[in-house]
Amino acid sequence: MKLLGRILRIARTWRINTVNSLVFLLSGGAKLLHEGRFLEWRGTWVNWSRTFECQPEYFKRPRTEEEIRNIVRSSETVRVVGSGHGFNASPLTSGTLISLEDYKAVRIDKAKMRAYVQTGIRLRELTQILRENGLALPVQGSTDAQSIGGLIGTDVHGTGRDNGFLSEQLRSLRIVNAAGDVKTYRRGAPEFHAAIGGIGTCGIVTEAELQCVPAFNLKKSTQVVDRAMAEGSIDLLLRQYNHLSFYYIGGVDIRKVLMNTWQHTQEPPSRLYRVLKVIQELMDMLFMGYLLGLARVLDFAQVFAKAGLFFLKLLMNGRSCVYPSQVGFSRSLYYHHDEIEYGIPYEKYKQCLQEILEMLKRRRFVTVIEVRFTPDASQATIAPGAGRRTCYINLVPSLSVDPTEVFAEAERIFLTYGGQVHLGKATRVTGEAMKKMYGLRWREFRRVQQQQDPEGKFVNDFVARILADHEASRPVRQVEDERTRIAS
Repeated sequence: MKLLGRILRIARTWRINTVNSLVFLLSGGAKLLHEGRFLEWRGTWVNWSRTFECQPEYFKRPRTEEEIRNIVRSSETVRVVGSGHGFNASPLTSGTLISLEDYKAVRIDKAKMRAYVQTGIRLRELTQILRENGLALPVQGSTDAQSIGGLIGTDVHGTGRDNGFLSEQLRSLRIVNAAGDVKTYRRGAPEFHAAIGGIGTCGIVTEAELQCVPAFNLKKSTQVVDRAMAEGSIDLLLRQYNHLSFYYIGGVDIRKVLMNTWQHTQEPPSRLYRVLKVIQELMDMLFMGYLLGLARVLDFAQVFAKAGLFFLKLLMNGRSCVYPSQVGFSRSLYYHHDEIEYGIPYEKYKQCLQEILEMLKRRRFVTVIEVRFTPDASQATIAPGAGRRTCYINLVPSLSVDPTEVFAEAERIFLTYGGQVHLGKATRVTGEAMKKMYGLRWREFRRVQQQQDPEGKFVNDFVARILADHEASRPVRQVEDERTRIAS
């Protein structure tokens, strides 16, 4: 029965991967199924990976700020959902669920290089508009599927020597509190900084003012390198490249890692950059979405991982391509997977990563580990990179295997090294852990949260566990099966 369960799980994951890959391929990389959606016929909202769902009493798609305010005033419990590209129960509610997908106007001030955006707009839509106006964001995360509101609510980070966060570009936020009142807050206001990374607990961010930069191109290069070199030369590498990340394969004895670098360049985009992008993402899907999951089920992890790295090295090692920045930063096609991520103090990341790798090897649990870096530049009161130079360690296993126990042990390791949790991803963190994690920052965050929402209107089960002294006014009706695990 155990083997049958594994087979059924991998079959489901492969089916989802195959459908997503076909849509991606047939549309030339233009369309994807990587967003949450509301199923009218079931009255159910589901996230992008179909691992979390809820049945809200009301599902609203407001088009104006006044509609948003009226919905908040008339609702007992409210949560807001962006694109649904998250990995936990943060958006779920049995009360009123607001989607801002129809609230996405943009105004550009070219002279000041600023964008004024309604927060339902997806990042891919915004960056295209910016490009058409000769502008860009200096850094992006690893996917462009999320809404701007969702990115603000989790303090999205990319990887970079000089820039690491969307929040660095924020000049002001317009926020609706639990009473339905609205106010614009500028940088320096406690409400501004608490809303960044606050997963919607300090009000609904309806509009954001972003400081942009002139449009630029990126030369992205991929190499398979020795792990010892990557870690031993990390300070030099971070000085050398504008942006840098690594992919490790955990659970196997491999001393090679995949290194991605991005450099600003005056070169024009490569002639076939769109084709090359599609090919690279399909290769990633084959390796991470199919082979590694199959390797774990069949217990051939070592062989499959080495074979995969060999072909990646053969096909991609040393290859470079010049992209428009909004294309070069992000990837579009994702395999069916889960994520847990913590920000680790930069000076402790090597020891923490080593312990994570040893744990995965002991458990023979195969997963990709993404490693990224940011300077001390986050504008959030609480967030993975708040208040320090940070390395992010992100476990990204295929959902063809159950990561519950591994995630629980990984989280214990992260906390041992002073890790700060990414609240958009899987976590069992509690209010007591958050208090220890952030100290005075947590006290300041809670002061603002209680000021903005004194009765807990924006609190659901997930948020209640994090705040510790709140209770959700209405328990969430959500899926509870083999797909709903650690992040509930």
